[in-house]
Amino acid sequence: MLEPGTILQGRYQIVAPIGKGGMGSVYRARDLRLRTDVALKETLFSDPAYRRAFQQEAQILARLRHQALPRVLDHFSEGQGQFLVMEYIPGEDLGNQLARLGSRFATPQAMPTILRWADQLLDALQYLHTRPVPVYHRDIKPKNLKLTATYEVILLDFGLARGGVTVSFDLNDTTASEAQARKIYGFTPPYAPVEQMRDGEPDARSDLYALAATMYHLLTATMPVDAMSRLARLANGQPDPLRPIRELAPHVPEGIAELLQQALSVTIDDRPRTAREMREALQRLRGGSPPTRASAGSQPVDRPAPAAAGGAGSAPAPASEPQPPVEGLSTSATSYPGAITPNVAGPGAEVTARPVGTLLRMLTTGSPIRSLDFSPSGTLLAAGYDDHTAGLWRLTNFTHLATLKGHTSGIRCLRFAPTGGILATASDDETVRLWQVADSTFLRLIRVPGCPIESIAFSPDGRLLAVGGWGSAITLCEVEKDRLSIINSLSAPFVHSLAFSPDNRLIAAGAYDGSVYLWQPEDGRLVGTLSGSATFINSIAFSPDGTWLVASSGNHARVWRLDDQKPIETLAGHQGPVHAIAFSPDGRFLATASEDRLIRLWRTGDWTALPTSLEHRAGVASLGYSPGGSLIASGARDGRIYLWKISET
Repeated sequence: MLEPGTILQGRYQIVAPIGKGGMGSVYRARDLRLRTDVALKETLFSDPAYRRAFQQEAQILARLRHQALPRVLDHFSEGQGQFLVMEYIPGEDLGNQLARLGSRFATPQAMPTILRWADQLLDALQYLHTRPVPVYHRDIKPKNLKLTATYEVILLDFGLARGGVTVSFDLNDTTASEAQARKIYGFTPPYAPVEQMRDGEPDARSDLYALAATMYHLLTATMPVDAMSRLARLANGQPDPLRPIRELAPHVPEGIAELLQQALSVTIDDRPRTAREMREALQRLRGGSPPTRASAGSQPVDRPAPAAAGGAGSAPAPASEPQPPVEGLSTSATSYPGAITPNVAGPGAEVTARPVGTLLRMLTTGSPIRSLDFSPSGTLLAAGYDDHTAGLWRLTNFTHLATLKGHTSGIRCLRFAPTGGILATASDDETVRLWQVADSTFLRLIRVPGCPIESIAFSPDGRLLAVGGWGSAITLCEVEKDRLSIINSLSAPFVHSLAFSPDNRLIAAGAYDGSVYLWQPEDGRLVGTLSGSATFINSIAFSPDGTWLVASSGNHARVWRLDDQKPIETLAGHQGPVHAIAFSPDGRFLATASEDRLIRLWRTGDWTALPTSLEHRAGVASLGYSPGGSLIASGARDGRIYLWKISET
């Protein structure tokens, strides 16, 4: 074990051990460069094939992006150890909570929250299992689950139960027999399926067994019987020793209990085939009817229920929720419950103009929407999806125009060029692609090796394109019609968001270390650092007149005055991370979009919050105002684009 105070790579200082296994340990450490806490996984082995496997694991895990997964930030070797640097998730894991509060989990009040966690975890598993190189977790259990401050679940995996590597991939530089001899997968018996305990080759259905065993434990507060013991009893003609869920927890609906029992089958072929299949079945059973959708892959999510007093769970969600009458491409404007509506002022009350939002359309897609952008004319909307594609929509009649294919990973950001009819898309696959909007043809590709791209931004004059992500620099490109040429590289920590000031004089970058860096694009000179956020910057935006810069971090946004680079306001009120922000074109209002499924509006004159919000069915990941300010578009994790008609009262 490494001693507290030990410094690795001149950067990571050990704070305290978190866990220990047969072939390594996990520590809480301090990143001295970025001034943040990280989780440091140490794995000890000297076999060359193991070391190559570890390097491949790190490269694969570093590309993963999902709200229910911690991020892998770095990997290195020092001494005899291989180290993986991951996002540190504070708090108590569900294994410890079960030990303390088991009886509170096995209650009707906690069940809606536990089923919501199951939905989130199945979404994460579908993402993992469908990567270009599939990733199988292999050790899902309560101990590997943590909760955020808003009771969203995070799936951890330190892979220490039996020695380390927990992803599935081919060891390309070893022979098949050598790879077979070096399997080092871990598992925990009460939650592991038979094929895994027999050292067989697990697949997606193995993770579904472990998830179902975990849900069984949470819903019943009873440890499941391990699969090998069950198999031995069944093989001898004896009853299955795994007690039925409803025998232990009668409040669990029969259909849900049967679904979990199916996933807990000792025979792999009797389980649901995919996480998507199991998730859709669970959603039907939770809602009482199949989810309505216009295309496969759309996944509605229930509203979060408020926390129950004194308990680990939440109160049940309302039995019914009003829904828009038509899914997908509706033909008339629709008022949506929860949208911004005007207050009725009493006699003598002062009435101040403020925006009113009505849900105009809901466009259903097949994948979570990571980025949205209106064309300069406001007639088109582009959306970037997790499924590696982008979509173009015509807003005059709300029709889908084209699907842009070519990326090999999720599209993290897309932007229309100010002129020339060009759209740029950026992806985890370390590339930016340019497309001709008129006929949706692919024009050009620029590759940024070693940098899964998080954000891009065009300068207002269209001359420059900035590219940033999980690399060590921001790449600055010059745009000439449909051509890109790299002209500068600005050294920076991992970058989540980029923006140019309206006068072209500044580039702002929101970074992992909680700071916003300001550069002059003409000479690449760093002219300011706006610090003070405790965690990474999700999104940044300049006000249209260049007076303010707003940066979101965690559950709030901070307003900075640019002339003296001083913070003047903190916008608080969201109950989840604020993923996107946007100013109205006239600069009078700011919109903030959050994982709490809300868009909130703020008056920029005094930075006061308007009293109502735009409600969504899932966490909101992207946001944009139309050029004329009459529409707000928002993209949610349920695969829906929401179009809100904005007027004033």
